[in-house]
Amino acid sequence: MGKQAENNRKRFKTLSLGMDGSAGVRQKPKSDARQTELLQGFSWRSHGFFLLFPLGLLVATFTWAYLQTLLEMEFQWRTEPDYSHGYVILPLALALLWTKRETFPGFRKKVSWNGLVLLVFAGMLRICARVGFMKFLDGWSIVLWVAGVVWMLAGRRALFWSMPAILLLLLLVPLPYRLESFMSWKLQSIVTGLSENGLRCLGLPAIAEGNTIWVGDVQMLVEEACSGMRIFVGMAAFAFFWASIVKRAWIDRWVILAAALPMAILANTLRVVVTCCSFYFLDRSMANRVHDWAGILMIFVAFGLLWCVKRYWELLYRPAQKFHYRQPSAEDVSLSQ
Repeated sequence: MGKQAENNRKRFKTLSLGMDGSAGVRQKPKSDARQTELLQGFSWRSHGFFLLFPLGLLVATFTWAYLQTLLEMEFQWRTEPDYSHGYVILPLALALLWTKRETFPGFRKKVSWNGLVLLVFAGMLRICARVGFMKFLDGWSIVLWVAGVVWMLAGRRALFWSMPAILLLLLLVPLPYRLESFMSWKLQSIVTGLSENGLRCLGLPAIAEGNTIWVGDVQMLVEEACSGMRIFVGMAAFAFFWASIVKRAWIDRWVILAAALPMAILANTLRVVVTCCSFYFLDRSMANRVHDWAGILMIFVAFGLLWCVKRYWELLYRPAQKFHYRQPSAEDVSLSQ
């Protein structure tokens, strides 16, 4: 009886010392231990074959399944000016992952079979695309396939880490025809109206009839290729890239994304105004050169405007500085006296 009471007193003393921090073993938090396991659980010597073999098998399967889809997408990038941005989307996605490499959570030791759910959905989306003759669904299934592979081989935390780059791959796929036609028609109408007002501000006799602008006796047609669809999608990709890498609040990121559309419209309006002025004041051969050069310079002007908006917003709303209070030492007290 006395021996059991002595053991209970020793146990209570050990627990007390551990609670006040003067003794006992401090346990590492579960979140830190889990992160350490993820970071140190992978090594190329012990797990390299485990990762490379299934990855190579999946790449071979992906090439066999999506080769025709990739060839059709590349043909659209090469032949349709509105989708020429497709060549820069993959480098942008890789650059986005590279900028976030220091925060990579690491690989899991085991395969996460939950990623098969996304692979099944990708297969179902391909079936719907073939049955309904909707090619854009076939392209969108590539994004689900990539997300599922990342989830399987690297884990759920790695999937969340790489999600911005995976979502950026959606811009590889051409838009549905009805959505593309609707957006092009709306952008044509907006650019035509703004160009008419801009020409009038310059003192030129401009009148808009539909998508046609009359400047004196000169008739200018704002065609579908001049709607600004191409520059808008390209600016949306770069705006998403900047919003993903910037270390600011979410409202700042949404401002960058929202500025892509008005800056694209403004740049395209400037192009139409310059082209109309060139055909009004210059001869036809020189005006055609101005039209071609304006189309090239419009890209740099649009990205310059977007960068100016981003920079202005960063200077306007700077993050608040944190000040840490330091307890005055005995020397500080003696000096003050």
